[in-house]
Amino acid sequence: MRLKKSIFLVIIALLFSLCACSEAGVDLKIVNGGFDDGTASWSREFYYSEGAEASVAADPERGNVAHFIAESDNDVRLIQEIAVQPNTAYKISCYVKTAGVEGGAGANIGVYGVAVCSRAVTGDSDWQLLEFVGKTAEGQKTLPVSIGIGSHGSLSKGDAWFDDVRIEPADKDAEIEAVFGKASSSSPKTDKDDKVPTKFPTEEILTYCSAATLLFVILWICHAAFAKKPMNITEKGGAFWVVLILLAALAIRVALSFIFYGHKTDINCFVHWGHRVIDAGPAHFYDQWCDYPPGYMLILGGMSWIYDIIGGGADVNALMIKIPCIIADLACAYFVYRYSVKTMNRKAALFLMALVAFTPVMAYVSSAWGQIDQALAVTLLIPILLLYKRKPIWAGLIYGLGIIMKPQALMCGPLFAVAYLVYVISGCPYEAFSAKKGTARLFRIRKDSPKLRLLETVFAVCAALGVIILISIPFRGEQGPFWLIEKYYGTATSYSYATVNAYNFWALIGANWKKVDVPFMGLTYGKWGTIFMAASVLLSIALFVIAVGRHKRCKGALPLTMAYLLAAIFTFGHYMHERYIFPALILLMFAYIFYNDWRVLLTYVLYATTMLVNCVAAFYYSKLFEYGLYWDERIIFWCSLANVIIFVWFTFVTFDLAIRNKPMRGYNG
Repeated sequence: MRLKKSIFLVIIALLFSLCACSEAGVDLKIVNGGFDDGTASWSREFYYSEGAEASVAADPERGNVAHFIAESDNDVRLIQEIAVQPNTAYKISCYVKTAGVEGGAGANIGVYGVAVCSRAVTGDSDWQLLEFVGKTAEGQKTLPVSIGIGSHGSLSKGDAWFDDVRIEPADKDAEIEAVFGKASSSSPKTDKDDKVPTKFPTEEILTYCSAATLLFVILWICHAAFAKKPMNITEKGGAFWVVLILLAALAIRVALSFIFYGHKTDINCFVHWGHRVIDAGPAHFYDQWCDYPPGYMLILGGMSWIYDIIGGGADVNALMIKIPCIIADLACAYFVYRYSVKTMNRKAALFLMALVAFTPVMAYVSSAWGQIDQALAVTLLIPILLLYKRKPIWAGLIYGLGIIMKPQALMCGPLFAVAYLVYVISGCPYEAFSAKKGTARLFRIRKDSPKLRLLETVFAVCAALGVIILISIPFRGEQGPFWLIEKYYGTATSYSYATVNAYNFWALIGANWKKVDVPFMGLTYGKWGTIFMAASVLLSIALFVIAVGRHKRCKGALPLTMAYLLAAIFTFGHYMHERYIFPALILLMFAYIFYNDWRVLLTYVLYATTMLVNCVAAFYYSKLFEYGLYWDERIIFWCSLANVIIFVWFTFVTFDLAIRNKPMRGYNG
């Protein structure tokens, strides 16, 4: 009996000891930090897999060490998850040697998922001690320690060797260099996150997309039902429903942002860039890698400044980064109501606004993914609307903002140029001149004359160039005079593939992630893509010129042909990503409002549906490739085939409207 009691007391004592140990601290030893057992217990993470290596090499001084190779600018890491205490300071250290390391963050030690790391070790250097001190965030229980070349948004190249990686509590007087949980790469982990997926979730993706599209289709049907009724100019009460729809759309997007942290790479880059604008200043911003032009960096910097004031965790930080494009989403929905209520029944206009506000792919891209394509869409739409109001200078300025924010705006440049040329020659299809025309009075030119319109066009070009120059000057720093042109070219050619997750013609024939220099039918994918892109531009311009030449007051011609241009380039051009067709949606909606043709609205619905499948699948691909799970070829084939068929349908509709201008009426306006 005494023996049993003694055993019981010993067990109780052990349990109390374990509890005390778990509360007091954790075992901070990094497993295999000397790489005697190879890279076991470390996981790999490469931004680009080609020309990258992380392996074990024998060093005459230190024995087995980790050897990293990055033949070109890259982010090459080994990562190990360590149990830690929340709100506690730690020092991470290692020994590092480099050969020819240059650019970005160099060879460094840091924390994966956080846009901070140690000082960069570059050039040729012998073994040296590298230390990094930081503090864990509230509630943080794990710390993914990473070693390697490059960092989040700061790519580097060269050779580096690491050895004796350690982590230990920091001295009380140590200077804290970073908060390890400030920009976590994902939301807090749950039990579900620990389950390793075994297959690509095609069925789940299609189920989610079908459920999200159901409400979308119901709103389309409701709009169609009310659109058949005549206008009632005395009808009141629209403002209440407009506000209600916008608030509901905002609530859905905020909820999506907290459900989905966002695309890991994109959000981490945006978070890092936003804080870097504040910390380093515009002049030194491009000392590290960034493949975006400077326009949107100012917006990211402003949102990061607000976040630093209000505080919060990683989810709040991600939401702040997404807010500008969420606002752009809501602005597009409001613009749709403002213009559609002038031509159709008020209830039909409200349902059309709701259709845009609750278009699943719009909410998904801005709030779940966290990308900025809706900001680009707004800077293409607003110049068209301003041109219609005979405000070409303001239109040029807004288009310049679009160019300095995202290079894809340049795809629409030739069509905008022709639209201005038509404006100079005929003044169509735009509204009558205002009674007060400051430019005409200032230069003593007759109103509504080609000379005045030419002068305004020159000012519009100057406004576009001026806003690009003014925003880019603070970011130049020590870069060369043509740095911005080099930035655009580098961004456009950074993914040298026939298609990059874009479900289009090239994906249909199996060329997803195929290099552009691969031969195909006598040429290469890249050469065929260039031919198709040039043909798309010329065809869109021809259709626009025909439309406004035959039908002087045809307001729908510019948004329709611009949407067609984006769709054609997406379908047959190279270098395409899944979201490059995104701005075509809002342009299609305004083409529908101006043309009153139900076929254009049907094209909007079809593209919005396939784009949702494409974007969700691409999002999951980016999350699952680390487990060795790649595309389900079925989803690529059928969705790509659907997009090609939709484009053929869109071509028929565009030709019919541009040449015949006999809409198949969609509403009783």
